[in-house]
Amino acid sequence: MKSSPQVKSKPTTATIAMVVDNEFYGDIRVHNEATVLAQYGFNIKIFCLSFGKQPLFQKYIGIEVHRIQINRKLKNILFGIVNTIPLYYWFWKYHLKKQLQGMCVDAIHAHDLYMAIPARWVANRLRIPMILDLHENYPEAVKSYRWANKTPYKLLAKPARWAKLEERYLQMADGIVVLSENFADHINSKYPNISRDSIWIYPNVPDIDELQKYKTKVTDLNPEKNFNLLYFGGISERRGVYTCIKALELLVAKHSDIKLVLIGPVDGHEKNMFAKAIQSPQVRNSVIHIPWIDISELPSYINDCHICLSPIFKNAQHDSGVANKVFQYMTFSKPLIVSNCAPQIEVIDEANCGLVFESENAHDLAQKIIELYTNGDLCNKMGANGKRMVLDKYNTSHFGQVLADNYKELLGR
Repeated sequence: MKSSPQVKSKPTTATIAMVVDNEFYGDIRVHNEATVLAQYGFNIKIFCLSFGKQPLFQKYIGIEVHRIQINRKLKNILFGIVNTIPLYYWFWKYHLKKQLQGMCVDAIHAHDLYMAIPARWVANRLRIPMILDLHENYPEAVKSYRWANKTPYKLLAKPARWAKLEERYLQMADGIVVLSENFADHINSKYPNISRDSIWIYPNVPDIDELQKYKTKVTDLNPEKNFNLLYFGGISERRGVYTCIKALELLVAKHSDIKLVLIGPVDGHEKNMFAKAIQSPQVRNSVIHIPWIDISELPSYINDCHICLSPIFKNAQHDSGVANKVFQYMTFSKPLIVSNCAPQIEVIDEANCGLVFESENAHDLAQKIIELYTNGDLCNKMGANGKRMVLDKYNTSHFGQVLADNYKELLGR
């Protein structure tokens, strides 16, 4: 089984300023894009926030990290009212202008749709291109955020306004980075005046070397006795976690060895709902919830589980791309069961590495679990197929080359 190609750095004078309205270490996608572009020879400067006591300037594996100090609660307030009072945009315009003054920068790479305004404003003054990196279909995502749709928050947040702003913000960009071909086609179909050639694909692919360097250890999941199902990530209704719990209710009466392992923080607005769900008499002895682990521990937990799940609801938001967890599962040779979101289906069909169930259908999910529960050979085959596909294609080296080539072409023009 061949590994991913080795990156050979090539000297370049091109400098990319990445703008992130979060802490740099808080987003694995930003981290992976920045490090792989640096490996391909670009000079990367990160301009991000600091909610704690991190240094305002830091060198990290050849990347310059420039931090802007702000209280997290204040940041959340400013962002929450940005569609009513654009103080958050003014905050970023001021700090980016101040930080970039005197620097030689060839392009600005802004993460998330809403950062288009300050990034374009600064790019215009520097007369350089601006790339907009869409981590999700934000106008659709914000519809599912409970905080944004509750009174009085929604009166200030105006979540419906993002759909009206989307085309304007996308047209500000010289290049748009998206998670999948499916999302690229969606944008091109919805806004034909946006050239398909200006839309670049960079999925949430893993840094294989980084993941595989972590030493695995024995967990307390007892895989010899239990048949463990793993879900890793934020826990909320829209991510399909309660569908998994309902499927477990259908299974445990006959298969008491099946355990559902949930690793991740619970949405703040759903804590009571989640506690009630996992304490129901049917599943209270069959659900294991671990609120947080370090990423270095993830391989150990994946190894001690038999099937890995990505049960997100099928909607316009989740049809934008595949979550990090899917490729992380595949890296460690685990069969997948995923909901029928288009990008997930595409990966499963391409790699033949799992099964697809109908979103929000607990009975269908339970049937798919039993299909793998009763067929160990199929599990092993699908797990091996998934790992092969990650090594061959879905990794930072492969898509990093694509991203680097797109940048070289843009800057060459």
